[in-house]
Amino acid sequence: MFGTIKSGMSTSMFEISVISNNIANSSTTAFRKSNTSFSDLYSGASPETVSRLSKGVGSLVEGATQSTEHGGLLKREGVLNLALIGKGMFVSAVPGADGVPSQALTFSRDGEFALDKDGILRTSTNDFVLGYDGVGGVDLKTLSVPYESNDGAQLTALEINAEGKILGTYGGEPVKLLGQIAIGSFPNEKALRQLGMSRFQSTDEAGTLILGVGGQEGFAMIQAGAVETSNVDLTVELTNMIRAQQQFSGSSRILQTYSDMIEKLTR
Repeated sequence: MFGTIKSGMSTSMFEISVISNNIANSSTTAFRKSNTSFSDLYSGASPETVSRLSKGVGSLVEGATQSTEHGGLLKREGVLNLALIGKGMFVSAVPGADGVPSQALTFSRDGEFALDKDGILRTSTNDFVLGYDGVGGVDLKTLSVPYESNDGAQLTALEINAEGKILGTYGGEPVKLLGQIAIGSFPNEKALRQLGMSRFQSTDEAGTLILGVGGQEGFAMIQAGAVETSNVDLTVELTNMIRAQQQFSGSSRILQTYSDMIEKLTR
């Protein structure tokens, strides 16, 4: 009996923890909320042997799974602020100890990018944004925007279109294609490992990485001048919080009642 009551309190506390994290990150760019899942327990029984009168022995936390619903769009000035409209995630590489891109890839829908002092495109966590040198590229590479052309002309305009093509204008020279941003997708995005800062890492359960570019079939379009908001609905989360608190309160009262009964029986 005590184990059953304790399991009810434990599951409600776990759910409150997950909900609290969702609420705390409701304003985090491209944050994906988590949902909790539980299962009931029967002692030493299988679905074939459980009697209609069998009582359960509590509940079990199966885990927290991320929601793959997309957040809304928030306008944000700057050509390097990008949002994905549709399926996929930006692909980036973590800097190694020597400062160059490592083989560790990360994935995120957070498109708050910036250029470093060398003109290399970086994420908000300083990872290297990956893409292709030109249209139809195969190998992932870091993307760079030179601040001046080979002829010494200064960068005067920069554009990123819906296909993720980075277009630079240098003085009176023709527009130059500087690269194209890559988009990655997985068969089971819910199984990606959360790294924090709206970043994810591939797992075997997520499936094989599929690479593409903006506008390609099965991949998102890219919108410049906007970022994706979190997919947290505060009204839903607060409602779930109240329900989880009521569950914990109910379990606490049952525990008190159980303690009082045991005390009377042992007098």
